[in-house]
Amino acid sequence: GCNTCTKACPQEIDVLNYMSAVIRGDVTAAAEISFDCIACGLCVARCPAELVPPNVSLLARRIYGKYIAPHAEHLQRRLNEIGGGSFRPELNVLKAAAVDELKKQYAARQIEE
Repeated sequence: GCNTCTKACPQEIDVLNYMSAVIRGDVTAAAEISFDCIACGLCVARCPAELVPPNVSLLARRIYGKYIAPHAEHLQRRLNEIGGGSFRPELNVLKAAAVDELKKQYAARQIEE
């Protein structure tokens, strides 16, 4: 409970809080709190108890994604479209395009809010 891990986090993630959530069995909270963790290891280097919070956060996010998060129906539909070849013509056009044309298309793309 020294909170050295949280103080060491360059992303200001509340490391001690998600570790506590895991101990309480609240995998959802741990996954949400640790969502932005990139496993840089600074919290590990500073932990006097030799805990490894990035591994804990990774496990919590994997468990959440596999067993707790709602199933994304739209994702399954898109995977079926890709597997069925719906996008092959467009991909072939992109693969044959010159680098300058690809850069132009990239610069003109629509960005979601």
